[in-house]
Amino acid sequence: MYLAAKIFQRIKSLLALINFSHLSALNVKPLLENKGRFYPNYFDHHPNEPTKDKFAISYHQKYGEGVVAKMFFRKGELLFRFHGTLLDYQTLYTLQKKQGLYIEDPYFMGKILHRCDPNTTVDMEEQVFWASKDIRPGDLITMDYESTEDKLFRSFQCECESHNCRKLISGKGTHS
Repeated sequence: MYLAAKIFQRIKSLLALINFSHLSALNVKPLLENKGRFYPNYFDHHPNEPTKDKFAISYHQKYGEGVVAKMFFRKGELLFRFHGTLLDYQTLYTLQKKQGLYIEDPYFMGKILHRCDPNTTVDMEEQVFWASKDIRPGDLITMDYESTEDKLFRSFQCECESHNCRKLISGKGTHS
């Protein structure tokens, strides 16, 4: 109960700050509003960024947290453009743009799950995902991690059950 009271008090204090007229110039309120975006408001809004009317992030018992389609996408259709922070090292939420350069997006793109027979392809130069097959509402959005990564941040045993499953996913530069 003590923790809940502390959290409530902090929220109440933040909301009280918003009401002070001298703080209105700081634009505190928009930081709390997200208007259907997955990205925080300090990321510029871009056309074709993923929105909550088209996608949801949900937990799958077998695969973990992933992105689910909320609408139909036809093969060849642009799904979304993603944001991120450029890094010179990998994290769990990065994709490799080129050797030694990674884009980290823990809000959306970093939650796309792997499948050896994925329903998307990714263009790392343009930072966009395209439907490589028809995607129905409720389908997980998937990509082949070995299409971008020379070596994965963390290798894993794939359980995608596709007919061409490679079993061990470690990066395109790790297979002989």
